Amino acid sequence: MKYLMCNLKSNKTLKEILEYKNTLKNIETNNLELVLFPSSIYLGFFYDAPYKIGSQNISSLHSGSYTGEILAHQLKSLRVSYCLINHSDANEKLYEVISKIKNATKENIKVVLCIGEIEKQSPEETIIEIKKELNDILSKLNNQELNNLILAYEPVWAINNNVTLDSDNISEIISKLKKELKKIYNLNPSVIYGGSINLENINNLIECNNIDGFLIGNCANDSKNIIEIITKF
Repeated sequence: MKYLMCNLKSNKTLKEILEYKNTLKNIETNNLELVLFPSSIYLGFFYDAPYKIGSQNISSLHSGSYTGEILAHQLKSLRVSYCLINHSDANEKLYEVISKIKNATKENIKVVLCIGEIEKQSPEETIIEIKKELNDILSKLNNQELNNLILAYEPVWAINNNVTLDSDNISEIISKLKKELKKIYNLNPSVIYGGSINLENINNLIECNNIDGFLIGNCANDSKNIIEIITKF
């Protein structure tokens, strides 16, 4: 299955988000899994959406009374199916990332775990950096939690900078990453790509068979862009 995940971040007023939702109400995705990540305050408005809904964050805390926290079971009650964890915007600590993964898994919420190098470098250097980042996280998870992951490869330096890696480099990094995960953890996770994706550069990226989908940020703020991208698959 291919994924198209759209992170709306902190954009849109109530009026704008309702107009956005209305534009997508009759969207057809065929075999593509469309996942929309609106601001948390709007999740309840997408309860009846014909596509999947994800949360941009989830609390690292367990059940209890915590002011301002959004707990996993609350998200599940809103029919949230996915959650972004370890996105570079969130600035999470390692123990928070691990706790969030465990909390999401207990509620059968699929984790979209964001990974990526901070500075631009060679594919070989990138793999070394990502392997270290992943090992610190994956070594603390059980089999159920490991199998609940979708990896989102997002080079931190490419986010919001209107630049993206060459499609061959992305394909090489994802291919090597999948081999390492199979070898070390016996995992076959879906790996999607994100980082300044737009209507132009996504054409070449779609041709890379080992990229299992995309996590789109700014380009997804216009619902018409989503509709157009879907036609490209």
